Amino acid sequence: MTKMSDINDNEIRVIGGDGGDGGKKRLPLWVWVIAGVVVIAIAVIALWPKPQPEVPVIPDTTTVTEPETTDIWHSNTDNTLSSCTIVTDTLIDTLHLRIFTPYNATPELHVGRLDTADTDIILASMAADLRRDNGRIVGAFVHAGEPLSWGLSKRGYCAILDGQITIGVAENSPLFEQATEQGGYFFRQYPAVDKGVMVENNPENASFRRALCLLNGKVCIIACTDRVLMNDFSATLVKLGVSEAILLVGGTADGWCRTNDGKMMRLGSSYAQNAKYMNHIVFRKQ
Repeated sequence: MTKMSDINDNEIRVIGGDGGDGGKKRLPLWVWVIAGVVVIAIAVIALWPKPQPEVPVIPDTTTVTEPETTDIWHSNTDNTLSSCTIVTDTLIDTLHLRIFTPYNATPELHVGRLDTADTDIILASMAADLRRDNGRIVGAFVHAGEPLSWGLSKRGYCAILDGQITIGVAENSPLFEQATEQGGYFFRQYPAVDKGVMVENNPENASFRRALCLLNGKVCIIACTDRVLMNDFSATLVKLGVSEAILLVGGTADGWCRTNDGKMMRLGSSYAQNAKYMNHIVFRKQ
């Protein structure tokens, strides 16, 4: 009787082979399929573009914006009057003031010689100053949409658009560009009154003063028939009740008006006939 070989304690014997595969165990097909799918999925995830983090949008605080304007436009209308200038006199703190208020008139700026015989003009007064060295206009000036001068030496301004007028005080005003674009008018002068408050200026000489003003909602020109300091004149305008005012060329500078009875009244006695850039603010009959 043949005896089966014994298994020692340090031996391992495989029992029941699969008939010639060397004793190795073959994995099922479905395992390989799942493994392949997993590998492909990992590769796709690794190669998939990662989303970029959102960058917060920071507003550009360096953008330059046009200054806002709160100007109120005025046109003196009175159906009981013809196109004329009403002249009134008053006394404020011993200073004699003469107020010229044009009614039913269209304002504009005129450059060059002005015809005193033009009966359509009911009020005219020299507006912007002229330089002594070259005779050109001081400060920004627009005539019928054409800029003739630039500069911010004086903060007071007057703008005329579509037959209406506004007066104000500002170092920068979009009304210069607006007048250029819309065929309007614009000029600068010394400020006198800003929102009912007197504006101080440097000139200290006493002279006959003149200003373009807003008084009781009406545009007017106020002249002092006494020699007075510029700051004292501005303070007097405030006492009178003026809400806005800029200085005009004063002294004996040319100017005149036509009253409701058709008579002509002079504002000044001198007339610079040869000044190429001499300019007036003019109110014409409608």
